[in-house]
Amino acid sequence: MTEDQSTPDDAQRPEGEPRFSFTDKRKVNPEDGTVRPSGDAPAPEVQGAQGPADPIDAEAAELFEQAAHEGAGTSAPADAGRVAELEGQVTALTEQLRREQAEYVNSRRRIEASAEAGKEAAAGRVLSSLIGVLDDIELGRQHGDIVEGTPFHSIAQKLQEVLASQGLTRFGEVGEEFDPARHEALMHEDSAEAETTTITLVMQPGYALKERILRPARVGTRGPA
Repeated sequence: MTEDQSTPDDAQRPEGEPRFSFTDKRKVNPEDGTVRPSGDAPAPEVQGAQGPADPIDAEAAELFEQAAHEGAGTSAPADAGRVAELEGQVTALTEQLRREQAEYVNSRRRIEASAEAGKEAAAGRVLSSLIGVLDDIELGRQHGDIVEGTPFHSIAQKLQEVLASQGLTRFGEVGEEFDPARHEALMHEDSAEAETTTITLVMQPGYALKERILRPARVGTRGPA
């Protein structure tokens, strides 16, 4: 800080008060790191005119520029490496999410299939226990005990309709082709005229729940000799 009395402005300051001015004597420009010309004040902006520089200030400016260039050169690879790392993490998490979703779907399908199989097995046990009742109804019809128009006939008809709505089906009729997976032959008759084995007598009809055989039909058959 130096006192400057060259051109005081008396209108702007009290009478008798000295006028002061401040001079920046730093050798290196703090804004861009360049070396300033030597002297008490910053060099005027004159093209091609630079004064002698202090060796220490010049070295400091060179180090400043070198550090700036190194920082600019290494920032891009560092950022690129970080981006690649994050992309790898995103890919790994996406694959993990897909595997967990597939496992969830498979697990849900197994649970639903197991529940459906358990439901069908329970229904099969209940319907199997009612097959004896259906046999008694069929015998009553054959012997004329259940005649159409009577209360017993109406009850039997409703029972058969309810069981059919639960998936119970009856099979085994005279004239059907014999199927050992669905029929049980209790008697057989050979015939030279027969080309295939067919059912000639139904002793007990068979019952099935969808594709599951609850009881095979017990029949008599006739087939080639």
